[in-house]
Amino acid sequence: MQGKEMQDKEMQGKEVQFSEVIDAEMDAQMRKAKKVAELKAQEVFIKRETGVYKCNNCDYEYVEAKGDTDMIGGVNAPGTTFASLPANYRCPTCRSSKDNFSPVVEEIAGFAVNQGYGFGTNSMTGGQKNLLIFGGLAAFFVLFIGGYAMS
Repeated sequence: MQGKEMQDKEMQGKEVQFSEVIDAEMDAQMRKAKKVAELKAQEVFIKRETGVYKCNNCDYEYVEAKGDTDMIGGVNAPGTTFASLPANYRCPTCRSSKDNFSPVVEEIAGFAVNQGYGFGTNSMTGGQKNLLIFGGLAAFFVLFIGGYAMS
């Protein structure tokens, strides 16, 4: 009897240790999952409106800086924001309502929390960064070729 009781006590001790190990592993997994969720929440790219609104039916673009005075019957002066257009505004080409327009947004690469770092290039769009890089390469190429022309 005593041997069986000792085995039962040992088994209970092992069960406690086993459950403690499981609890510790679950706790570690929960902490990792929480950290992953926090990092995913930071993965927000900045989206900036361009002031251009595109008709979903015919791809006509209303540019706030130009208005629609270039169209026949256009009465909205340059600088008129899309929000300040009358509710009965219609697309000049397909006559669809104002609700059918969607804003054209540009996405700036990089996390929103990192936009303030660096020399200001973090807030540039991909096209602006390409222009800066390849424009700089072209300028240095012209500079070095100009050095050969001087001699």
